[in-house]
Order: sequence, then structure tokens, then C-alpha cells
Amino acid sequence: MKKILTLLMIMLLTVSFAFAGGQQESAGSTDAAVGGSEVVVDEWEIPFLNCLTGAIASIGEYLQWGAEYAAEQINAEGGIAGKPVKIVRVDTALSPEKGTVEMSKLVDDALVVMGPVPEPVIMAAVPIAADEGLYSFTATTSYEYAAEYFPWAISWFSPTDEKLPPIVTAWAEKVEAKNVVQFVENYGAWPGMAKAHVIGLEDAGVNVLEDVEVPSDAVSFGPLIVKALAQDPDAIVFACNAEKAAKIIIELRNRGWEDMNKMLVFSSADDAALYTTGGEKIDGVMIYNYNDPALDTPRWNDFRQAFKDDHDGIEPFSLSPNYYDAVYMIKRAIEDTGITGDPKKLAEERIKIRDYCNDIQNFEGLQYNWTNKGGYPADKPLFLFEIQDGQKVLVEKIIPE
Repeated sequence: MKKILTLLMIMLLTVSFAFAGGQQESAGSTDAAVGGSEVVVDEWEIPFLNCLTGAIASIGEYLQWGAEYAAEQINAEGGIAGKPVKIVRVDTALSPEKGTVEMSKLVDDALVVMGPVPEPVIMAAVPIAADEGLYSFTATTSYEYAAEYFPWAISWFSPTDEKLPPIVTAWAEKVEAKNVVQFVENYGAWPGMAKAHVIGLEDAGVNVLEDVEVPSDAVSFGPLIVKALAQDPDAIVFACNAEKAAKIIIELRNRGWEDMNKMLVFSSADDAALYTTGGEKIDGVMIYNYNDPALDTPRWNDFRQAFKDDHDGIEPFSLSPNYYDAVYMIKRAIEDTGITGDPKKLAEERIKIRDYCNDIQNFEGLQYNWTNKGGYPADKPLFLFEIQDGQKVLVEKIIPE
């Protein structure tokens, strides 16, 4: 009997150790999966096709800054699935030809790409990526440019004719505009944005006058201003680049224009040149964009101060958070879907990123949270500001229905 009891004790201990060992192995496997031990890359490389040289290099610089600042923060917090991330600079130099060459180099190996910037390069290079099943974060263009390549591209904005009209309506009603003329430069998404302005103006009961086209090579604006003023407007909208908008505003003031808040500058002109060229002459002008620089959260305050430190005290521009948020969205997609970076799984892991981001839920952006449906958000706010002493002062916040 004693021998039987001893044998039973030995058997129970053996089973207990085996069970405990199995539990430990299972727990170890779970921890390894969460900790990212299945990741096969030493570093996540995210190519960013950006305009780092050329006519809009100033925009490219702060887009790049935002992406690299996100990578810096992520790496300080432990990386993506335990591995560091690197933003690979790819300069398109504003050239569609160069954009296609650079994209062609990436389609065989890249997990995902950010950009291209701007629209002419998007139209040339994104079809190459889409044909090869490579997902493009087109985070600074209008919906209409990205939507053509869905589901292999993502839009940071809802359709232009839904997004912009409410903010323009709010401005027109606030300043009691009656007859409005637009200065429109035929570049990229800007004419489409100008058409959306018209919808908002008409919703406010405004009489919309004939647009004044601003040539891209314009250096003298007198004739354009004469053409605009001949229509007897009481309010003006600018859909042209930052420097041109500032110069036109200055000349209008020199010609006696006094109602500064009856001039509205569109978001794409929220760039350094508007403020450096315009100086105190643009005080009182209204401008709309997608971010509130006066937001008071620890994350935004850190970003804002770092941006100002690196840009001579200038506030972050409207699009400066876009690729910062894109890097964090890629991080979330990789970690939540268990992407490994294994070249043998490249096609399926590209699809995982695509499907996850196209319908991401409650994404924690730098300024606000949003949810995507089918590749774009419908719940992002817009902000209307008045420029005072070179700073944007919030006037109204609009969330499109």
C-alpha cells in the first residue's frame, strides 16, 4: 500500500510539473508575440516620397519634420513592436518623372510608403504602387486625388465639396459678405477647393463674382487686383500660394482696402511665406485650416514647442501634423495586426495595413481622434481663425455633418 501511495505521489508530481511547464511555455509564447519576438526586421523602414527641393520645399520640410519627430518619439518609447523605425527620405523634387522612378524602386520591397507629395507626383507615382499592391499614405492631398486609387491609398480628408463649404459659410455669415471674388491659382487641388468655397458662399446667400486667375509665374499683381476690384467685391477669398496671397493682401491694403476680416485665406496658404511676407499687413485677415494651435494637451504642447524651437518660433502650419499622425497610424496597424516584416509575407502584410487603416476606429491623432470608413474620415473638424500679431486666434470650430 505504501508503495502504491508513493507511486501515485510521483505520478501527480510529474503531471503537475508537466502542466506547469506547459503553462510557462504558453505564457512565454504569448509574451513573445506581444513583445514582438516574431518580428524579423531589425528596423522598420518607412519611405517618404516628399518634395524636399523645388518650389514647395518649404512645405516638404515641415511635413518631413513631423514624420521624423514622430519616429523620434516612437523610438524613445520602445519602437514599433519592439523595433526602431526609420523614415527614409525620398526627394521627388516636385517632378512626376522622378516620382515614378523612385516609386518603381520601392514596389518590390517596401511594406508601406508615405506620400507622394504633391499632386502631380501622386498622379504619376501612386498608380505604380496600386498596381503592385503597395499602400500609399497620401496624407496632404484632397480626397479626390486619393480616392482614384482606393483601396491602395488613404485620404486624410473627406470629400472637398462636403468638408470646406461649412467653414466658408461660417466666415461669410460672420463678416456679412455680400459680393465675393476669389483669387485662384491653377495648381493641384486648389481649383477644386475654390469650387467648394463657392458652395459655401452660395449657402450663405452670397453673390459669387468671377474668379481672378493667379498665374503660377506671376510676380506683379496690379492687373489682377484691378480686375478683381472692378467687380466691386466687399469680400475676397484667396486660393493661391502663401507668398502670392500675402503680396496681394499688401497691395490691396495699399489701395485702400480696410475690412481685413473680409479676406479669407485657404488652408494651403497657411505656410511660412504668408507670415514672413505679410508681416503686420495681414493682421485681421481670416484663415481656415484643420488644426488649432491653441489646443492645450501635453502631446500637442510638446509637438508645438519642438516645432517652434526648430522653426524660429513659428507656429506649426496646418498640414504639419499629417505625417506625424501617419507614422503613428502605421505603428498601430503593425502592432494591432501582428505584422512581422517577413519578406515572405510581404503581400499579405501589405493587405493587413491597407485594410486596417482604411477602416481604423478611434485613431488618436495629435489634435483629435477620428474614425475612417472606406479610406477616409468624415468626422474631422475645421477651424476658422483671425490673424493677430502673426498668430492665429480661434474664431469658430466646425465639424462637418
